[in-house]
Amino acid sequence: MRKISPTTAGSHLAILEEVLEDISQTLELKDILQKIVGIIGRVTGADSCLLYLISGREVVLQASLKEHPRLNQIRMKLGEGITGWVAEEKRTVAIARRAYADPRFKLFNALPEDKYEAFLSVPIWHQGKVIGVINVQHRRSHRYTKGEVKLLETVGKQIGGLLQIVQLVSETQALKEALETRKLISRAKAILMKQHGLDEGAAHQLLLKKSMDKRKSLKEVAEAVILASEF
Repeated sequence: MRKISPTTAGSHLAILEEVLEDISQTLELKDILQKIVGIIGRVTGADSCLLYLISGREVVLQASLKEHPRLNQIRMKLGEGITGWVAEEKRTVAIARRAYADPRFKLFNALPEDKYEAFLSVPIWHQGKVIGVINVQHRRSHRYTKGEVKLLETVGKQIGGLLQIVQLVSETQALKEALETRKLISRAKAILMKQHGLDEGAAHQLLLKKSMDKRKSLKEVAEAVILASEF
């Protein structure tokens, strides 16, 4: 993995190239987000990097430099906390020390980052709209240079379009899988109705019971019913 310095000419492009290289290896949104915070954390030397995406009127934590058990659970309304403020006001916030004393700061207690001193937060942009926020934090006081701020702001502008593409692909794939699962369940119900003389409701209940008894998903149970009927 290459070493990128925030002060090196062309570092913005180097980061984008590395993100693009990672995207070419996977189109899973959660994996891409995790790779992005890893790259940013390494480049900035930060103790924490959190990436939030906007969902409705909230910003939702989607990726963390360090393993975090509450991904997708930490959320703030637009305008709430520094992160929500950045999302709503579309402006960068850079605090060198005692970030937790800022009146906009929101304490979660569950986040160890709540006690960190320095805080840099920038919007993620796509087609003139803010779609998320990147937060970089340092445990000790750290005065963010113009170069560091510019670097993160540029990354926020660079990755917005990429994330929208990956998110669209992920949503399309999820929809495709949901439709395929629905077809499998419908086919399995038809088989059970014919084999046992059940109506549709009773066949569905039988699938649910098998799913709970065997601790398998409805899709797995449906596939098993279909496979058994072919012998």
